[in-house]
Amino acid sequence: SNLFILLNKQIFMQLWLKILIFIVLFLIFFSLFTFFMSIYPPKIVTELEPSDLGLEYEEINFRSKDGLKLSGWLIPNNMTKSAIIVMHGYPADKANLLGIAEFLAKDFSVFLFDFRSFGESEGKYTTAGYLEKNDLIGAIEYLEKEKNLTKIGLYGFSLGGAVALSVNHGNVKAIVTDSAYAKLSNMVEHMYRIFFIFKYSLIYLTKLYGILFLGIDIDKASPVDNIKNIKIPILLIHAEKDSQIPLNEAYSLHNSNKKTELWIVKDADHGMAHSINPEKYEKRVIDFFKENMK
Repeated sequence: SNLFILLNKQIFMQLWLKILIFIVLFLIFFSLFTFFMSIYPPKIVTELEPSDLGLEYEEINFRSKDGLKLSGWLIPNNMTKSAIIVMHGYPADKANLLGIAEFLAKDFSVFLFDFRSFGESEGKYTTAGYLEKNDLIGAIEYLEKEKNLTKIGLYGFSLGGAVALSVNHGNVKAIVTDSAYAKLSNMVEHMYRIFFIFKYSLIYLTKLYGILFLGIDIDKASPVDNIKNIKIPILLIHAEKDSQIPLNEAYSLHNSNKKTELWIVKDADHGMAHSINPEKYEKRVIDFFKENMK
């Protein structure tokens, strides 16, 4: 009888050990797979150019602050000395925001570029905002040195918005973001939210992979910390029903710098704020830039 109980306990323990090993291996391999899929997303090159919208433009190649060759388009406006840098989301390319560039080009020169590893730019992988600030600095310095444009506005969507809020540069006079995240680590947590208690292990492993494979700490990709130090005017736009970057990210950014303007676009999901009411959206953005880039 005692032997039977002992055998059953051993079988039971072996079973649980196998289950535990399976869970641990699943978490490791699943998080590793997700990590590499995230830094190596499918490359999107949109078959659209400014000329398709009747806009004259110049193809530009420039270097990021850390030396990568990046691809951009400059849509010049000879009536002004101000330029807006337009930055796309993840995973997209510069052509993805040509609709935004089109209305901005009526009043400003517009510079669009592909972040590293996206579109036609160099780069083996994306860091979803950590190293991309070097791309933006490269764009600002290119406009200053090569085009003599030193009065710069930033417009960034999603990833592009987070990058815009991660850079402090004297030439930047105003910033507009649409659906920017507050912290990259929050996005990792949001991605794993459906895994309940296991999400904490997946988040930890993802942070560990960032350090091991890329040498970066994703906790430092934190616009919510940097925005405290930005003194220029900022307009934060966010979709009320954003399913990819939760609305709370916008509130966190705004609470971190109460001088920012916060506009929540009712009934809009991620990427839909402009299309809900294009006329209202364009007027709000144009008026903001005009007022703060005099």
